[in-house]
Amino acid sequence: MYISKIILHNFKGFSGDHEIIFDKGVNFFVGDNNCGKSTVFEAIDFIRTKKDRNEVITKTQLECDDFVSAVIEFKGDDIETLVETEALKKYQSYIIKTDDQKSLRLMRSSEESEITQDGKKKKLDIKNVRVYNPATDQFENPTGIDNTITALFDAQFVWADTNSCDISDFSKTKISGKIINTITKDFINSDTWKNFQNSHKETFGEGENSLAKTLQPVEQKIQSILYEQYGETEVRFSFTLPEIESFFKTGNIALSENGIETKSVEKGTGMQRALALALIQVYAEISSSDENGVSKPLIFFIDEPETFLHPLAQNRLIDALEKISDKSQIFIITHSPYLLKKYKKETHSINIFTKIAGMNKANAGKEFDLFGSSSPSWGEINYYAFGVLSVEFHNELYGFVQAKAILEDEKNYFEDEFEKYLIGKGVNQDQPYIKLKKDGTIENQNRTLPTKIRNIIHHPENLNNTKFTEQELKASIGFLIPLLA
Repeated sequence: MYISKIILHNFKGFSGDHEIIFDKGVNFFVGDNNCGKSTVFEAIDFIRTKKDRNEVITKTQLECDDFVSAVIEFKGDDIETLVETEALKKYQSYIIKTDDQKSLRLMRSSEESEITQDGKKKKLDIKNVRVYNPATDQFENPTGIDNTITALFDAQFVWADTNSCDISDFSKTKISGKIINTITKDFINSDTWKNFQNSHKETFGEGENSLAKTLQPVEQKIQSILYEQYGETEVRFSFTLPEIESFFKTGNIALSENGIETKSVEKGTGMQRALALALIQVYAEISSSDENGVSKPLIFFIDEPETFLHPLAQNRLIDALEKISDKSQIFIITHSPYLLKKYKKETHSINIFTKIAGMNKANAGKEFDLFGSSSPSWGEINYYAFGVLSVEFHNELYGFVQAKAILEDEKNYFEDEFEKYLIGKGVNQDQPYIKLKKDGTIENQNRTLPTKIRNIIHHPENLNNTKFTEQELKASIGFLIPLLA
C-alpha cells in the first residue's frame, strides 16, 4: 500500500484545491525555497496528528470564512489483506474498488459538518479523521477510527533541521526507539531479563541487605508523624520493576572516533545528519511483519538528504534509498542533481514546486528521457528540475538533433545541410554570424539561433561575435527540445 495522491485545500500556501500525484517508489520534490515542498510533508503529518486550523490555513482575506483540509489516497493490492488485521477492521467497508484497483481515501478537515452515518446524525470537525465511503459517497468517521490511523501506516520524517535529541531518543515514537523495541520485543522472555527481575527484587525487596531495609527507619518516622496527626496509617516506599521501555528512554547513541567516545547529540550537524539517514535504512530493513506476513506500510519523508554529504556519498545514499523503495515508499525534498542522476521513470516521480502570485503550485515534472539510455544528463536535470540553463544542455540537444537528422540523410553531417534541416523544422535562419576561416579571413553569414550558439561555444578562438545572451540560450533550447520528440 502506498500514497497515490494528496489533495490540499487552502493548506499553508496552497490556494483552493491542489492535487499532487505520486509513484509507489521514490518521489522527488524540487523547486525554489519557500514554495510548498515541505508543506506536503506537514499535510501528511496533519492527517495523522491533528493540528490547530490556524497553524495550517492559507493566509488570505478569506481565511476567517474558509476551511482547510488534506486528503490522501492509498492504493495497493495488499489493502484488503492489511485491513483484515484486528486493529484495522473498521476500514474494511471503506475500500474503493475500481478497474481492478483498490484504494482508501482519508481526510482531515477543519470544515464542520453533520452527516447521517448508520442511520444516526453525526457531527464532524478537525478532531476527526474521515474515511470516504463509496457506498454512501461521503466521508465518514467510524467510532475509533482516529485511534487506528497510526496503525494504518507508519510515517517517518527526517527534517533538514532535525533536532539532534530526536536521533538518540529511544522512546517508542522515535526511530531509534522503534528499532530497539522491534529488535528486543522478545527480550522480556530471556534468562537475562528474568535474572534482572530477581536482582531487582533482591535489591528493592525485604532482604536483610535490601534498599527497603535501609529505608525502614525513614518509613517509621513518617508513619509516626501521620499517626499523631491523622490516625493510624502504614507507610512503605515501593519500588516496582519499570517496564523495559523505561530503561530504553535513559539510553543514548555513542559514537567513537580514534578511541574517543562521544554522545551523538554532541557531534557536529553533519554526523548527526548521517546518523539519522543510517537509522532509517536500518529501520526499513528490520521493520517487522505480523504472523500472517502482513505489515503496515512504512513511508519515509526525507528533507534535503544531500545536506553535508559529498557527491559520492550522495550517490551511495540514493542507491540505498532505491533498495528501500522496493518495500517502502520514499519522498525526498532535494536541491541536488546528484540524487536526481539516479532517476528512473518506471518507479520514480518528480514534482516541481513554484510560487505564483504568492501562492504555492506543484506540477508533475518532465520525465528525464530526452536522450534515451543517456538520460538523465546533468544538463537535462538542471534544466527540468531546477530551471538552470547551461551550454552543456545546449550541446547535448544540438548533438542529438543533428544525429537524428544524419540518420535521415547523411549529408546533414555538414553545417549548411543541417541548417536546411532546421529551417525545414520551422527554425528561422535570421541570426548574423561572423565565421573565422582557416586562412584568417572572415565571412558574414546568417545562421539559425541554435547553430549560431553552437558555433560560439565550439569556436572560442573566434572573437568576432558577441557572446549570446541567457534569453537567446533559453530560446534556442526551446527550439531544439521539440525536435527530439
